[in-house]
Amino acid sequence: LVSAVADDLPTTLHWVMFVPNIISLCDEEQQAEYLPLVRDWKMIGCYAQTELGHGSNVRALETTATFLPESKGGQAGGSFVINSPTLTSSKFWPGTLGRTANHAMVIARLIDGEGVDRGMHNFLVPLRSMTDHKLLLGVTTGDIGPKIGYNNMDNGFARFENVVIPRRNMAMRFATVDVNGKYNRKTVSDAASKISYITMMQVRAYIVDRAGLSLAMACTITIRYSAVRRQGYDGDHTPEDGEKQKELQVIDYRQQQHRLFPLLAASYCFFFTGKLLLHKLEMMEQALVSGKGDITKTEVADVHASSSSLKSFTTTVAADGIEDCRKACGGHGFLQSSGLPELFTSYLQNPTVEGDNYMLPQQVTKVLLKIVQMVQEGDEDEIAKYNKCDSAYLIAPLTAMIKARGKSTEQFPAKSEKDIQDLDVLLHAFRHRSARMLLEAAAQINKDVSSGKTFQTAWNDALVLMMRSSRAHAMCILLSNFVSGIEEESNKTLGQAETSVMKELAVLFGLYWIEREMGDFLEDGYLNEHHGRWIRRGVITMLDKIRPNAVALVDARDFSDFRLKSALGRWDGDVYPAIMKASKKDPLNATEPGPGYEEHLKRLIVGGVGKYTGTASRL
Repeated sequence: LVSAVADDLPTTLHWVMFVPNIISLCDEEQQAEYLPLVRDWKMIGCYAQTELGHGSNVRALETTATFLPESKGGQAGGSFVINSPTLTSSKFWPGTLGRTANHAMVIARLIDGEGVDRGMHNFLVPLRSMTDHKLLLGVTTGDIGPKIGYNNMDNGFARFENVVIPRRNMAMRFATVDVNGKYNRKTVSDAASKISYITMMQVRAYIVDRAGLSLAMACTITIRYSAVRRQGYDGDHTPEDGEKQKELQVIDYRQQQHRLFPLLAASYCFFFTGKLLLHKLEMMEQALVSGKGDITKTEVADVHASSSSLKSFTTTVAADGIEDCRKACGGHGFLQSSGLPELFTSYLQNPTVEGDNYMLPQQVTKVLLKIVQMVQEGDEDEIAKYNKCDSAYLIAPLTAMIKARGKSTEQFPAKSEKDIQDLDVLLHAFRHRSARMLLEAAAQINKDVSSGKTFQTAWNDALVLMMRSSRAHAMCILLSNFVSGIEEESNKTLGQAETSVMKELAVLFGLYWIEREMGDFLEDGYLNEHHGRWIRRGVITMLDKIRPNAVALVDARDFSDFRLKSALGRWDGDVYPAIMKASKKDPLNATEPGPGYEEHLKRLIVGGVGKYTGTASRL
């Protein structure tokens, strides 16, 4: 549906966040009541967590849900009273909340019948009448106002003043409050207790997948336009009699290729990881909800680290990449009709939503540091729990480094310049870098604590290093999934020629990011100066290999002109008539001599009010 309308709908988060929360956190009886309403569009919902004063720090949220027994005025069976006790407790930013949703899954602080604060829980709160959409008693909602982009989504605010909901509107799969207000947390496995994280991780996986999609749209526009646009003359071409001097396609400039082709490679790379991560989380959710799987707490934590690092890295690359694509189109990229300004501003929310990109690396590091500790302690039983995890690749290089007392004993395995195009060689480099940076973060924290700093101060001082470590982990997962994805699709959906081109993109992705972050690989001696030169020349070699297939690679994504909304990225390449057609549609061109002439320009041109009469000193 979204593809068909080529726009974001205000109902998007109904399916992306609201429904998954009901499925994951509500018990079977609740699901039997809510899901038919949800699927028939009678109940349209949003996920209301973020508040005006708090976002990522969920434990500090202020909205309250206080139990009210029937004996003290509650509904039959007891109620919860939802309140926004302070201005900063106002729900602020949830998509669909402003004008569309009639229900919200509200994250609030549960106060049980004994007055005990039981922390954050989910409550289904009716906002508007399902008959006439009028706000219900005690509820105030609205749109938060214009944003830099993504304005089709009605991000909203909400305040609650003594809003009474039935006791059973609390999501009760894992915790309950009985008719007397007694709180009880159900006994479940450690992994199942983390199922509330699954929905959050699924949203992050969706964001990773969309990063590849949005970046691919930008690449499609810019690479097509770069093939059409000509600039500069071909000095290697001598025109024959009557022939014009040949102009070069912009896409044939190596600098343009270096700007665009690594982004093209990243868009395909993100595609493979996005699909894999979504599938993994779907299988994990089914296993945890049904209770029939063998999902462990370690595996849940590992996917949490993976999804966090991937969300942080992919959305940063996509947001920066879309803007780089706009710049690569020159002046015409500044036109709204290029499609790139709207694509960019609509996408810009993603580095912030569902965890700020500079905050998430802390969560990644917190999980991965446990692996360092296990390897240091030689705890084979705990280490074995990571066999099916994304982070399993860390164990071997960490073991070698720890045995060598933190010093690198590994060398880049490329023996010749040709070897740097070997994907196994590149994967070795990324795994080494990731393990070394993680160990460096652990060592810095331990050293600072040993020198007398508090753990909080030591942790704070390591945040910049954590960011680099998280990026390294994300890149390792991305390249590994890219390689395995190509192998899996080879001879299925990809023929021999397509497989070869995909591998070229994977090699370019690896080489480009080593070139871009060369210092990380040089500082411990893993790479030497010769390797560095090989890498740089290798990037240029791969650009040359990808050039013949660049347009076909963006065409393969099959974005319609309707969806791209771009005069520059048209499938038929008929760019210049499309630009002029879009320009003529400007409302400023609707009348002659045009708005403002009679009121202002005529007075200057005809009336003479601006006649120069010389200057006079004020002194």
